[in-house]
Amino acid sequence: MPNRTRQLYEASRLVTWIHTEVGRELRLARVSAGLRQIDVAKAIGTSKSRICRVEHGRIARLSVASISMHAAAVGLRPWLKLYPLAGRLLDKPQLQLLGRFRGRLHGSWTWETEVPMPIPGDLRSGDCRISIKGCAILVEAHSRFSDYQAQTARARRKKRDLEADRLIMLISATHANRAALSEARTIADGSFPLGTRQTMAALGAGRDPGADAIVLL
Repeated sequence: MPNRTRQLYEASRLVTWIHTEVGRELRLARVSAGLRQIDVAKAIGTSKSRICRVEHGRIARLSVASISMHAAAVGLRPWLKLYPLAGRLLDKPQLQLLGRFRGRLHGSWTWETEVPMPIPGDLRSGDCRISIKGCAILVEAHSRFSDYQAQTARARRKKRDLEADRLIMLISATHANRAALSEARTIADGSFPLGTRQTMAALGAGRDPGADAIVLL
């Protein structure tokens, strides 16, 4: 199959996956909000059957505008992000940061980088996954850290989809990154109870740190 034709074919498959994933998120949000499909339908001026089809990924053409309206009715806000066709490669600062991190791990940890999502059509990848028996940890490396909410939310979704037990936000210990983290303390929700010292002590001993963490190196 010519390269361009394959790209179009993969794009078609990706649309199907996006519709399914968006529908799932909308359904979960609706149920969590205690709403019925008819409630959402009335709120946005459509039919209950359409809401049902959207939730099951059965709408062939779903516009950004309709997704936005539906999302607002169940307490969500969509965010569109575009990815290159080729897999994203770790840049040099990220590789250096991961190198410093790896140098402090116990030898019992296995090491993988650019870990693909186990979801057909999903172009995301985890920066790094380390594993020992009974514990898999997703490590997201950031040489520049500026948006706590957005960057941690993306990392949590990757953790969920890779079915990792722990998440480590590995951040380069620059002055700017330290300042960004300091400001984020006012909005942090306790999702990262461990810091650098506790986490690296556990990893250096070949142990599960026991919780998600933010590590500055």
